[in-house]
Amino acid sequence: MGHNITAIILKDNYDKTVAESFGLIGKELPFSLTLFHIDHYQTACWQYELKTVGQLETSISDNFIFPTEIAISEVIKTISINEKPLYAIIQTDYFGGIGNQYASIYKYKDNIDKNAKTINQVLIHLGVETNGKLDEFDAVGLDKIRSQPDIFDKYVDLADEYGV
Repeated sequence: MGHNITAIILKDNYDKTVAESFGLIGKELPFSLTLFHIDHYQTACWQYELKTVGQLETSISDNFIFPTEIAISEVIKTISINEKPLYAIIQTDYFGGIGNQYASIYKYKDNIDKNAKTINQVLIHLGVETNGKLDEFDAVGLDKIRSQPDIFDKYVDLADEYGV
């Protein structure tokens, strides 16, 4: 079975109504974390709509579509209760145990650990502690979230309309 998700994981509370205005539907996780599925078309649309320019710094060097639009930081700041929210952007692409994962950890716009490239590494920054039986990935339940929801089709057309 495959595992293919792209998401933001936010530490602490957020405004649900404002999040939904950006197309973000939160899934509560342990350790005061919330997962928001995202898509690169969606983040490109945010970049266009918010008139932001630039990219978040990441250590991801593969030729993989990893969302880094600076608009992500603005959206997260807008929905978060914190002035400088702590969050991670994660991505998995596995099938039959073969594949890759990518992750970066941010405090608002700043990548706070350029060496953190795996999901477990960024989850530690987000306060995930394990009991030794599970790794951080499993401790927050990411092993049970295997695919993206079917909510992103509208962003493909919108990105095309925007020319992004």
